[in-house]
Amino acid sequence: MQQVSLALVGAGARGSRYTTCATEGGRARLAAVAEPDPRRRAGMLAEHPGALGFEDWRELAARPRVADAVIIATMDADHVEPAVRFAELGYHILLEKPMAVRLEDCRRIIEAAQKSGVVFAVCHVMRYTPYTRAVKAVLDSGRIGEIVSGACP
Repeated sequence: MQQVSLALVGAGARGSRYTTCATEGGRARLAAVAEPDPRRRAGMLAEHPGALGFEDWRELAARPRVADAVIIATMDADHVEPAVRFAELGYHILLEKPMAVRLEDCRRIIEAAQKSGVVFAVCHVMRYTPYTRAVKAVLDSGRIGEIVSGACP
């Protein structure tokens, strides 16, 4: 089994959990973490000896490529710039949802991923939770009416 190297941008609850899931059993290893919170960054570095630590994703992006893929789990409004830049650098990307908060920014991310030819995925962790399934079942049943639009303005 070939081990995948990962960079993590945003070591909050989701980013840390994705990293743990990916690295359990040796399928992947954490090569770098970019996290402004020193406590979170230190925690990830302690759990993953040998990983490089950065205060900001830009510091990581300024270095020669250190990983096969990057997990981007920053705050929603901060997804666009790292996603575009890491695609340009050739990193495969797992991006926490939502892709971006504006449609034109989603398009920028998609364009960068397509242009670079990287594998790009958006993580929808809530899709299969009991709560989400229950809401979908109610919507599908028509009990609250017909859905007219689900698009963003």
